[in-house]
Amino acid sequence: MNIEGFRKFGKDREYTEQIIEEAIFAIKDFNDFLVESNNKINSATNEDIHNYAQYLIDTGRNSKAIFYGLVRYNIFTGNNDMLITTLELLDGSDVLDNLARELKETVGAEKADEILKEIEFPPLGTSAGEKPIITKKVIDQLAKNLDEKTCKKILVSNLHGIPKESYQRQRENYLKARNVDEYLKERNANFIKLLEKHRDEKTLFYTQEIDDEVVEHCRNNPQIESGVRKGNIVYAEKIPYMTKKFLKETDENMKNYYYCHCMWVREALKTGNVKVPSKFCECSAGYYKNQWDVILDQPVNVDVVETILDGNPRCLFAIHLPDDVVKKAEEK
Repeated sequence: MNIEGFRKFGKDREYTEQIIEEAIFAIKDFNDFLVESNNKINSATNEDIHNYAQYLIDTGRNSKAIFYGLVRYNIFTGNNDMLITTLELLDGSDVLDNLARELKETVGAEKADEILKEIEFPPLGTSAGEKPIITKKVIDQLAKNLDEKTCKKILVSNLHGIPKESYQRQRENYLKARNVDEYLKERNANFIKLLEKHRDEKTLFYTQEIDDEVVEHCRNNPQIESGVRKGNIVYAEKIPYMTKKFLKETDENMKNYYYCHCMWVREALKTGNVKVPSKFCECSAGYYKNQWDVILDQPVNVDVVETILDGNPRCLFAIHLPDDVVKKAEEK
């Protein structure tokens, strides 16, 4: 446990003093937890992280500050395995709360409470294996009580809560481009450069390591992340969640598991014990809608075309472009 080294690391990264102190508290608290089982933070395992998370839940101290403190310490130490495990406990943690809020705003508090009354949302830090059962219950209830249009409106409403400001640079890049085709081409080139940077610096792209094979896989398919326009639609597909493992895997269930990003679904793909309705993938359509609403400065419609949950080999989305955007792209 290197507290002073982390403190310097935090200052170099321009963390606020509060963030540094919260992280140090988390590091010490995790280490104290490990000492009780004759272990130390430097030799902790992924199982230790999950046990600690359950301990935090049981004691009512499962705060984002503690988990993010551990994330920052693992970035400092370069322990990617522990970093990924901790990030996965945080990933998508607000999705169901945001869904419940959007449901209330859409259909009213009384009906929303009635729809969700028998569903208990899992606390922050819950392991991924417990989540698909809850996800299925939520989607089943939405499908049972809402029409198709209302259900989609809720699911595409940016359930991850990503601020629109996050896409402002993409909006600026679009405005600089001659048309949407040029924008997509440049966006793809920037995406490949980013992957190459992570490969060369041996850093994580979100939660995955990048090597030459991953870069080439994405280079050969510009639909990944960036998208390709065909007529009035931009088709975009997800980069696999763990691309290195996805490309090498031969077992179909495990291949799907390594592809899927969703912490509310992916464990079910590995175990096969829960069939989560593919309707939930409209949450991912909302990810694309949120960014393209900002890029074009107007609302767009996004549809799910293919999804792993329906037995397809990928998750593919259709972003429907306004006529004026298409016309400008096709001008000679």
